[in-house]
Amino acid sequence: MSVITAEQALVELAQRHRELYDAPAIDAKLEAIIRDGSHTNLTDWDILRVLRISRSVFFETHVEAVSGHHTATYLRFESIARFPELIRLLAQDMAEWIRRTFQHDPITGIVATTSAAERLAEGIREALRDMMRLRVTLTPYSCETGRIGTDITIGAIKSGERFLALNDVTTRGNCVSKLGKVITDNGGLLAGMMVFARRDSGQFPLMNELIAQHPFYYTTDLDMPQWEPAQCPLCRMNKPLLSWRDMPEL
Repeated sequence: MSVITAEQALVELAQRHRELYDAPAIDAKLEAIIRDGSHTNLTDWDILRVLRISRSVFFETHVEAVSGHHTATYLRFESIARFPELIRLLAQDMAEWIRRTFQHDPITGIVATTSAAERLAEGIREALRDMMRLRVTLTPYSCETGRIGTDITIGAIKSGERFLALNDVTTRGNCVSKLGKVITDNGGLLAGMMVFARRDSGQFPLMNELIAQHPFYYTTDLDMPQWEPAQCPLCRMNKPLLSWRDMPEL
């Protein structure tokens, strides 16, 4: 029996998904993973359209996420970020939540990473410019490791200023929590947290803790179960493991 290499698996994955997204069956597959977001005005149909247009979800695969967990269903947010109209749609919904939530206690700015999340932050700032002048403060992001840094420009956050922590997606809640710590470590107040998508499938307690402690916006909650490598059923089936770094743009 021949062994499929990771390179061959990527080629097959890309071809299979191009065909999938060109077929009507994609809507049912996307509908099956979309769950209601928290505080969003966007409908499930809106989210489906975002995912379908961007071709950002991979099904029936075997991917190691940034967190180190393995998953059979993977969201590539960078694919969404390619489309200015989709970023604008998401940013406007996030901005509307900020209007409702902080109209009597305005925020100073947003802390995000120098990744695709930066486009969301800039879109929110643009959408709210008639109401408040938000500052966008960025932390470093490594495309090689997927890790975020904690260094920011000196004086970007002043004592007592209220900032939101923003990331594109979250699985365990660690990255968005780390952004919140950047705010408080620099003397600011953590006003709330925002992400486009949860993909924790209720598996990781930190997410529930963060949602209980802070105003927390997410546009959608995607059903994408994750496994520790030692418990991964796909590893036991010897399915080729792909890295999040290598997931293709369709």
